[in-house]
Amino acid sequence: MNTPQVGVEPLKSQNIMIGGHRTSMRLEPSMWDALEDIGRRECLTVNRLCTQIKERIEEQARRRGITPEETDVTLTSAVRVFIAAYYRRACTEDGHMRAGHGGSDPFVGTPFELPARSDDADTVQSTLQSSAESPGVAGSAFPSTGLSGSPDPRPEV
Repeated sequence: MNTPQVGVEPLKSQNIMIGGHRTSMRLEPSMWDALEDIGRRECLTVNRLCTQIKERIEEQARRRGITPEETDVTLTSAVRVFIAAYYRRACTEDGHMRAGHGGSDPFVGTPFELPARSDDADTVQSTLQSSAESPGVAGSAFPSTGLSGSPDPRPEV
């Protein structure tokens, strides 16, 4: 599995083979990564997976009584919808918990997560410093440990 990228990157064109015919498709790099991950999991090449998605679009059009050429659904759009649906189907409560979802920051672990600013780290450090220098704290930012400046490594029970 690929590591999430920082920020959204511009669309990337890539040539693929659909039913033996070369075409290009423009997707975000994270979508290309997801498509490759799904292909690996399902033992399919990206070309074969995209061919199957196109075949499904065409069959759905036929079942609605229109020719595949008359459909307003593009392959690129269908691939994005497929990727989202594939991962949504795989979502479980346990998976959400392990990913840290539901903690009021839905951007953690996504390309939209913002790295901590250096001035935020400075604020945290100065707060810890102030706590350590306050009277009655016994020279420690962690008064319950008895160890100067070190948290108790034992888990709380």
